[in-house]
Amino acid sequence: MNMRRMLILGLLLLTQFMAGCAVNKTDIQGFNLISVAEEKDLGDKFAVEIEKQYTVVNDPELQGYVERVGRRLLTGARSVDFPYTFKVVLDDSVNAFAIPGGHTYVNTGLIKMADSEAEMAAVMAHEINHVVARHGTRQMTQEYGYSLVLQLVLGQNPGLLAQLASQMFGKAGMMSYSRSMESQADYLGVETMYKAGYNPEGMLTFFTKLDSKSASNPSQLARFFSSHPLTAERIQEVRSEIGQLPPKSWQPGDPAEFKRIRAKVSKLVAPPAKPATGTK
Repeated sequence: MNMRRMLILGLLLLTQFMAGCAVNKTDIQGFNLISVAEEKDLGDKFAVEIEKQYTVVNDPELQGYVERVGRRLLTGARSVDFPYTFKVVLDDSVNAFAIPGGHTYVNTGLIKMADSEAEMAAVMAHEINHVVARHGTRQMTQEYGYSLVLQLVLGQNPGLLAQLASQMFGKAGMMSYSRSMESQADYLGVETMYKAGYNPEGMLTFFTKLDSKSASNPSQLARFFSSHPLTAERIQEVRSEIGQLPPKSWQPGDPAEFKRIRAKVSKLVAPPAKPATGTK
């Protein structure tokens, strides 16, 4: 066996080994075969496909507001390796998602469900930290293998890239992270909120509210729960992590501004479906 084949085999075996290892929630430097530059390039490619499926809200006030919240949260993140973007998409399911490279999308349904800026920021902080810890490419490498992910980075299989973008982040599906990755994103999200001046109790109140509404609004919350399984243990871990933080005064933002933004979002209506076109 030549050296090249031995190296490839070694990388594949190491990838499989790491797939079975739990994530240390305090350590963002997890094993990753994809470089930061490659991840950024892959995220840019995914973003093009995702924005073909979602309607990005074209409202400067709304987009500017979510952008400001996102930028404020980044001041509390442990690492900002990517040029993050923050966009609102017209989707009434209660969710937000971030893709490799830092492109972050906030559903209108999340803004409608939140009772405060801190609650909305809590979900955004969670998603930002999936990117900070580079969970997306780590999970993709574990599920699909390094060689396939590298093909996507190099642009060698655009059809598959579009398919995976739909399955993992688009309306057809949503990436499911491991339980330990979700726990780490919660842990880092609480820390990020605290450092950025947001009361991390917003994460606890929002998760508790979702848990209580899960029976009465199953369809609206299905996407959130399918991608971020919410358990009593997970809520308790967030409560415990908040309890260990030193007391601090908070900058709640402008409640009137949040109410105005939420009222504007409540008036948005999804555009009619485009008529099917055929070839002649």
